[in-house]
Amino acid sequence: MASVLRVALVVGAFIDFFVAIVVMVFPQSSAALFDIPVHDPTAALLGGGELLVAGFIYVLILRDVERFRPFLWLVALDQLFAALLPGIEVLRGHLPATLKILAPMPINLALVVVYVLAARKSQS
Repeated sequence: MASVLRVALVVGAFIDFFVAIVVMVFPQSSAALFDIPVHDPTAALLGGGELLVAGFIYVLILRDVERFRPFLWLVALDQLFAALLPGIEVLRGHLPATLKILAPMPINLALVVVYVLAARKSQS
């Protein structure tokens, strides 16, 4: 389970760092890459900054999983929101139900399962 968790943490960090860099440095490209339009560059910058912080949380956990195990709940929420919030917007009709929006959701949810199982391990 430890190696699965480490791989899941690397994947989560990569996702957050990649999206953060795109929306912070190339906000105009985020609509084409993710099918999520960015109308306010300031909001994109703030959102990208939050994702950058989340990416560093993954790196922190990777340095010492046992010590920072409670932070697994934070990264589980990060991935849950990455699946849940676009899904809600698709259902509301505010986002198109494209492959770029729907395809990552199972991956996000699989990461949530790995993080929650690992976080619960320390509680038992």
